[in-house]
Amino acid sequence: MGMTSVYSLRNLKNLEAKNVEGEESISLHELFFQCSNILCRRIGGNASRRRIIALLNERGELTQRELQEALGIQAGSLSELVSRMEKYGVITRETDETDRRRVVLRLTDEGKKRAAEPRPIGDDRLFGALSPEEREQLRAMLEKIIDAHVRWKRENDIK
Repeated sequence: MGMTSVYSLRNLKNLEAKNVEGEESISLHELFFQCSNILCRRIGGNASRRRIIALLNERGELTQRELQEALGIQAGSLSELVSRMEKYGVITRETDETDRRRVVLRLTDEGKKRAAEPRPIGDDRLFGALSPEEREQLRAMLEKIIDAHVRWKRENDIK
């Protein structure tokens, strides 16, 4: 089955109907892409900024390179996002005193306030079809996929 650049919930229903009839099977990649698309549409255009805020809130501080690896985006795209977030007073960039080449990103008080704001879509609303055990299994599987991807990028010196 060919991939298209635009997916919709209707396309997923069509794929499900074909799968039930046994005509076609939905690839794991296609299903994951559908779910990802649904999440991005519901969260809105600020998804990357929200992810940056969430990561910095969770970890306290990260270098720009660590953040780039965690997000899996290009350095230029991240630099633009970080600059914008710094301009709006959400994060700070500080040079590490022990290693002047290292720039550390941290949330400001404003950033911490935004991190405490409720997400635009709650886990229960989106993941309510899953039991708590299934949610934990999904979380573990997604973390495993991300870890494998980051490891592969490091092993192949891909930035």
